[in-house]
Amino acid sequence: MRVTVLGAGYVGATSAVVLAYLGHEVTCVERDASRLACWRGGDDPLSEPGLAELRAVRDVCFVDDASAIASADVIIVAVGTPMGSLGEPDLSQLDGAVAQIQAFAKAGAIVLMRSTVPVGTCDRLQSGPLKHLCVVSNPEFLREGHAVHDALFPDRIVAGGREEARLVVEELYRRVINGDDLFGGDGSRRVVPLFWMSARSAELAKYAANGFLATKLSFVNEIANLAQTVGADASAVLASMGSDPRIGPQYLRPGLGWGGSCFPKDTRALQSIADGAGYDFVILRAAIEQNRRQLARFASAIELAMPRRSAVGMLGLAFKAGTPDTRESPAVALARLLIRRGLHVSAYDPAVRKLPEEPNVVVRSTILEACQDADGVVIATEWPEFAKVELSEVRHVTRGDLLFDGRELIAPSRAIAAGFRYQGLSGFAD
Repeated sequence: MRVTVLGAGYVGATSAVVLAYLGHEVTCVERDASRLACWRGGDDPLSEPGLAELRAVRDVCFVDDASAIASADVIIVAVGTPMGSLGEPDLSQLDGAVAQIQAFAKAGAIVLMRSTVPVGTCDRLQSGPLKHLCVVSNPEFLREGHAVHDALFPDRIVAGGREEARLVVEELYRRVINGDDLFGGDGSRRVVPLFWMSARSAELAKYAANGFLATKLSFVNEIANLAQTVGADASAVLASMGSDPRIGPQYLRPGLGWGGSCFPKDTRALQSIADGAGYDFVILRAAIEQNRRQLARFASAIELAMPRRSAVGMLGLAFKAGTPDTRESPAVALARLLIRRGLHVSAYDPAVRKLPEEPNVVVRSTILEACQDADGVVIATEWPEFAKVELSEVRHVTRGDLLFDGRELIAPSRAIAAGFRYQGLSGFAD
């Protein structure tokens, strides 16, 4: 099957490379010159594990010419829909992609909407500018740092649109749906369900999933905060919750709050959708507010323990481990808050070499360089190397003895043994 993907970001590039690996003839259109040069040169500007290995099996043709759409049986839209000033999705990149599809697509081609768009977008395109095509909502559920695995071994595939497009979608993902033995698998066969529904339902399904996960994380942080207030052990409480199969152990780790390219954008977009429909989404509003307060709470704890003009050694800048992505990163937001409150921040992250969006943060090359002469150390991203670091070596280069663990990575007893005063999300340890 001939496939053209519009956009070579996380979703577009992963979709393109995986579909090529599955046997399709794939071209990916990217307008950003520097990103395009990286892909054409064999590099991975996203640092996504597994992409290089799949490209070695069967590569994708990366181009900047939208006329590649003309030969496509399936056109995948994977352009960005960043958050606008009022929380609504900015659809300017989508409008550009639609114009390209109008100009070049052959009649009867299938348009798969992988970009996260407001409910009703596909219906609007189907009845308007793309009425000569078949528009299908096919939201992605890829986690950064695990995108290849999630694309090859998804929990489910969600798609919605006209019934005549269903067979094409099934053929596109046939090897995935059938549970074929694919790259990175364990040899077991697991059939993947395809949930076929209306386009509006598929569009809402993406927002609903991310909204629920964000709400779960906010609830977990509230439980951890309450445990501190009443003198309970948050880790014990959450471990017992996770043993309940109705809850499960995933997303039960307290932290600085959720961030990244999806949760903040999608929760606010879902709120915007609800507001536009005249529905008061109480729980979602509370989750968004709790997330804001969670970061401010931790920043206040640091500020209370450290005088103005103190030096902070921050470990972590990415929004989570396994990716260089700093978009809506709680770590970067925390650094910004601390700087605003008069502290100086030096930081180290194994995947982030520079931070142009926050020039007042000095990015160092090692943990020890970031912590040199620091009055306090802050763990802001859950990288495994931070959990394994020799704390006595860190303490040897710091000026102060404060260690703030915003990811609950370090056992308090271990930090205390190394000479630190440890404060996690539940306060100072004895």
